[in-house]
Amino acid sequence: MIHALEQTRTEHWKFAAKDLNDSTLIVGLVDSIVTEFEVDEVRRPDLELVMAEVVNNAIDHGVLGLDSSLKKDPDGFDLYFMSRAAKLAKLIDGYVIVSVDQINNHLISISVEDSGAGFDLPNTGQNLQPENLLSTYGRGLLIIRHLCHSMIHLGCGNCVLLEFKITTR
Repeated sequence: MIHALEQTRTEHWKFAAKDLNDSTLIVGLVDSIVTEFEVDEVRRPDLELVMAEVVNNAIDHGVLGLDSSLKKDPDGFDLYFMSRAAKLAKLIDGYVIVSVDQINNHLISISVEDSGAGFDLPNTGQNLQPENLLSTYGRGLLIIRHLCHSMIHLGCGNCVLLEFKITTR
């Protein structure tokens, strides 16, 4: 018996330094993924949250080298976002690459890589405890892990590989 192989698709997006300050970057990216990979509308909000978290992590912590601990102080969020805006305005080099592969009719693989130095996953992994979900910062990886089928970090921590269910089945 001959089995037909499922047609798979792969899409790549590279966002250079000049693109990373675009407020519509994530919305446009999600729109493209939803269209290209036929993501069920019921899964779209989860995909939007996952992509916002993972791409913003790549920009903020990878490319810009921002430290979330700034957010501990009462004025920390303001300081964090002012620092982010200033660094993005001066950014010359740096990139974020997003690749999406269709694994099957129900699952896609999302790779997000940034030009940053990476991070210390064992120490950051301590923040992946459910009780940290109520924290004012540092819960992005916990949210991503919860909404995705799987999540692994590659290399020096500057690349994350996710599997995301695009259907409710």
